[in-house]
Amino acid sequence: MKQPLLIFLLLFSFLTASQAQYLMERRVSLDVEGLSLEQALYQLADANDIQLSFSNDILPDRRVSMHVDGVSLKVVLAQLLQHSALKFQEVGNQAVIFLPPDTNFTISGFLEDARTGERLAGANVVELNTGRGTASNEYGFYSLTLPAGRVVLSYSYLGYEPRVKEYVLNESIRASYALRPSLTLEPVEVVAPRVGGVTGTPAPGTGQEIDVYELEHLPTLGGESDIIRLSHLLPGVQTGTDGVGGLHIRGGDNGQNLIMIDGVPVYNISHAAGLFSVFNSQAIRSARLIKGGFPARYGGRLSSVLDIRTREGNSKEFSVRADVGMLSGRFLAEGPIVRGKSSFFVSGRRSLADWYLQPLTRGLKEEKGEDGFIGYRFYDLNAKLNYELSGNDHLYLSYYSGSDRYTNQGQASDTLSVGETTQPEPSVYRFDRKYDDAVRWGNTVASLRWNHLFNDKLFANLALTYSSLDVDIRYFSADSLVQLNTGQTVNRLFDLGHYSSDIRDIGGRLDFDFMAIPGHYIRFGANLAHHDYLPGLLAGTGEKSGNGEIDSLPPITESNPRATAMEYSVYVEDEFRLGSRLSFNAGLHAAVFATPGKAYPSLQPRLLATWQLSKRLSLEGYYSLMQQPVHLLSNSAIGLPTELWVPSTDKVGPQEGWQSGLSADWAFRQGWSLETDGYYKSMDNLLAYSEGALFLNDWEDNVTAGNGTAYGMEMLLRKSGGKLRGWAGYSLAWADRQYAQVNNGQPYPYKFGRRHEFKMALMYRIHDWVNLSANWVYSTGFAFSPPLGQYEVVIPGVGTVQAVDFGNKNAYRMPPYHRLDVGANFYFETDSRLRHTINVGVYNLYNRRNPLYYDLRSKYVEENGKAKAQKEFVQVWLIPMLPSLNYSIQF
Repeated sequence: MKQPLLIFLLLFSFLTASQAQYLMERRVSLDVEGLSLEQALYQLADANDIQLSFSNDILPDRRVSMHVDGVSLKVVLAQLLQHSALKFQEVGNQAVIFLPPDTNFTISGFLEDARTGERLAGANVVELNTGRGTASNEYGFYSLTLPAGRVVLSYSYLGYEPRVKEYVLNESIRASYALRPSLTLEPVEVVAPRVGGVTGTPAPGTGQEIDVYELEHLPTLGGESDIIRLSHLLPGVQTGTDGVGGLHIRGGDNGQNLIMIDGVPVYNISHAAGLFSVFNSQAIRSARLIKGGFPARYGGRLSSVLDIRTREGNSKEFSVRADVGMLSGRFLAEGPIVRGKSSFFVSGRRSLADWYLQPLTRGLKEEKGEDGFIGYRFYDLNAKLNYELSGNDHLYLSYYSGSDRYTNQGQASDTLSVGETTQPEPSVYRFDRKYDDAVRWGNTVASLRWNHLFNDKLFANLALTYSSLDVDIRYFSADSLVQLNTGQTVNRLFDLGHYSSDIRDIGGRLDFDFMAIPGHYIRFGANLAHHDYLPGLLAGTGEKSGNGEIDSLPPITESNPRATAMEYSVYVEDEFRLGSRLSFNAGLHAAVFATPGKAYPSLQPRLLATWQLSKRLSLEGYYSLMQQPVHLLSNSAIGLPTELWVPSTDKVGPQEGWQSGLSADWAFRQGWSLETDGYYKSMDNLLAYSEGALFLNDWEDNVTAGNGTAYGMEMLLRKSGGKLRGWAGYSLAWADRQYAQVNNGQPYPYKFGRRHEFKMALMYRIHDWVNLSANWVYSTGFAFSPPLGQYEVVIPGVGTVQAVDFGNKNAYRMPPYHRLDVGANFYFETDSRLRHTINVGVYNLYNRRNPLYYDLRSKYVEENGKAKAQKEFVQVWLIPMLPSLNYSIQF
């Protein structure tokens, strides 16, 4: 029985194989034009009496055309299914079309604002069944690879209505969508926080999104909403009194922040010595502040990254907005050039303070017996053009220009009668004072960017960039003591100087976003920049007795030579996950800063690890190594902003630093979160003026290199969404510096290293047409060195000069700084097109007199029958209680 059965099975197998072979080699005909793939397969089966087996869900939505006669079925199926993931196989007497196991497809596209057409950066895209997700990049592009089959995607962006869409994935598809602003919030763009606890979503790195909604609703100074002043309310961000003194992140210097407009570095960010920034809030689309855990794509600074993206313009309809406040007037216009394909955006701001500042200060100076005035004005101009060349190509042209002008002039005379025993009549002296300060500074930034989408997994951005800074500071002051009885000038002191800084940067940058591997987001690119620096300095000080004009004294003149350098950098970083709870951002930034005499190469590893302990709790650890080839020299002994940008040279090397930290993020209930962060930062080769070198012409020979450390802890309690939103933050910090030629080589506290800081900001929406806001800050006073005494020093070839003893550097602290601000916004419409906003508020509500500095001033008194100069400290404070009013109209 076994032998006949074996013969039967062999014969059956032979006949089956022969039939299958015959089926695939069978000659067929097909004549279709523009039919769907499903219709073409049905026609192929019916016309040739062939059994085809397939599921309609796996067929891609495509049109096919084919005209063949007498061609094998295998060839016809291969041509019909080409450029797809479908396979076919002979099973019995039929051909089965199927998707192989573990087949993945990619959904990609762009997300934009349905109202304006502007791309949405940082929007969340999540597959609801598996929890896999991603976020759109800086240009609104997203790419998500998922298993074949039915998927449900959720598109969301804070301040916008979410959108849910179902797909049957049988091929990679392009799906671009427009999200509508939520009706529960005012129509302003805000930046979404990163997706947390979503499987397959890469962690973007430690950073704080600065919400544009909060920018428009929190109290302002003089009605001027400002993104830098908003950042001052975050833990770890420190500054001087009322913002004067720059931006200091976690014990870093003001020049250690990489601040960019549309990806282009900006060297100076201040108007009015730091009271306002150069960033017009009307022009800002999004902003992100990174204080630690820097991704590898950023380089060139040690302490922080502030990445500001400006608006692209409304490609759907024209819009105009005008604002007028106590300090400035602003204007915005945007609209389509070719509707749906290109748009423009223009925004300008001009200070109004000079209209009333000069007459006001004339009166104030007259009350002090002076003849003079203070004048100040500034302007900003933002513009952008964008054009969609095709579905895969987009061009952007961005421009920013801003400038400040400040003048302070005055002169006064006092008389003093001194009774001398050797003279029958008292001697009468006239004390003349004269000063004239003139400060001018400005930035220009421009970029031309080309976005190109190679395929659904590779996105590229090519940018040509330009950035410049021009600073010119001139000051002159003179004191003269004239004996009126004889007309003789007894003594004359003068102080004059000219500080300048001229920087020109021209560069190119190429960046790629590569999303070919599921669960990985790879970025890589290269940057090339040419730097041209012209730091110049003219300064002099002196004392002269006798007659003659001060202007006839020969000035000390010398200019620093122009310095040029080339900067090259490449980077690669990968955001990926290991399992469902552990994610990484690992990368390497390699750079070379080449000066005419020396090149400084560096390898800068970056690592960020995130552990999702639960849906509500995550831990994050990071390490970053950074190098900074440029230095910002500041002379704090001068009241004017005499800061000088200088590059690394063959004598002076770059700054280097590393930072590590550990943070936790706990979303303990809906809308509430608690963030804590502990960090340690080490900085080397920091530059400072040598002690006593107040007036320098050759900066390389008059600076000293040192190091610094900073460490501390930060906490941020945040409430988002709902009628009440805001945050409370606390930071505990230590920061010090040590230079060989400063403070006798001993460590000393960093000036802006405030030990304790508490900050609170609240916004409450009473109704759709009114909301209230308040913020309160308290911080330890900054460190300073008051003059403790004065003595004479004999310098060979110069003579006897007066020297001031400051004691140990920064051994004293200013009184604590604290301030309460309140504000209210009112919204109303007069017709379907006109929208009005009125903003009222009070800065420094309880009129706290926070000292800016202590000024050492001279006055002459009679002592033992002679006129003698005495020094006295006078506290200088900046802003008292100041009401504000701003009106805005938009149509």
